Amino acid sequence: MKRRLLDWLACPACQGTIALTRAVPDAGDIRDGELTCVACGARYPITRGIPRLLPPALAVEAIATAERFGYEWTRFAEIRPEYEAQMLGWMAPVGRDAFGGRRVLDAGCGKGRHLRLAAAFGAKDVIGVDLGPAVDAAARNTVDLDNVHVVQGDLTRPPFQRESMDLIYSIGVLHHLPEPEAGFRALAPVLRPGGRFVAWLYASEGNGWVLALVDPARRLTSRLPLPLVSGLAWVVTVPLWVALRLLYAPARTRDRLGRALPYSSYLKDLVPFPFREVHSIAFDQLLAPVAHYMPRARVERCFAEGGLTLESLRWHHANSWAASGARGGAH
Repeated sequence: MKRRLLDWLACPACQGTIALTRAVPDAGDIRDGELTCVACGARYPITRGIPRLLPPALAVEAIATAERFGYEWTRFAEIRPEYEAQMLGWMAPVGRDAFGGRRVLDAGCGKGRHLRLAAAFGAKDVIGVDLGPAVDAAARNTVDLDNVHVVQGDLTRPPFQRESMDLIYSIGVLHHLPEPEAGFRALAPVLRPGGRFVAWLYASEGNGWVLALVDPARRLTSRLPLPLVSGLAWVVTVPLWVALRLLYAPARTRDRLGRALPYSSYLKDLVPFPFREVHSIAFDQLLAPVAHYMPRARVERCFAEGGLTLESLRWHHANSWAASGARGGAH
């Protein structure tokens, strides 16, 4: 943990100021130690360089979701060059220039794949937060970057000071909260006035077959042991991989074929990825205890409940929402 991270942390229980009360240094950073809230006295450990600012009580569903995604990200921990185009697609029309010189929060950072990109896009500091063991993978994947910080915390009680961030992005995370609106309401105050909020969310529009087939299967597989779910996802990946190589790869240069294939806009983008990455995507669809496929009106409501002015709402790949807005105040 870098000492300057203290300037932006807050107690998740009471929003009080956080002080460093014990530290084991490691080359100028803090490897292990303890943080204390000066207002309520709550104590939070720092272990393996990560401050663990978890609130005193967590919902069972939230813990299960974090643990299951943590299992995924610690086993599929690779960082791939294809992630850059994927991230920019999820965030568009917000692009690289939104990061330059800004303090950025990755709300639900997983294994840290977007933290590295945000740092490369010129962010002054990037803070990744996640609830479960994925933070350890994120820290390992960004250990060489001086402008990246990783925090373990809950998105519905974010351990950050109000108005401390210039940009918040959350890619593929808020729809896994029991109530996505709660994530928007909790995170928006962390933005400075005029700061930007970007979210990528599952859509109900365009996902009829997913809602009819995949989501009911997920409700079952989300209760199964994770090694078994990974095995089931591997079985699903084999025919999908064959279709990607034989059909969707040529469709990238043949518009007529692309128009004839189902889910073409999305699946064509998976063609560059190796089998292992496609396996991780299939696994991702089957492991979550909670997954909301959100209609346009609900996305609009999420931004409104967060006090955010919705500036762009784009139907991405005809199966998801790429949304961005700003907190009230001057840009």
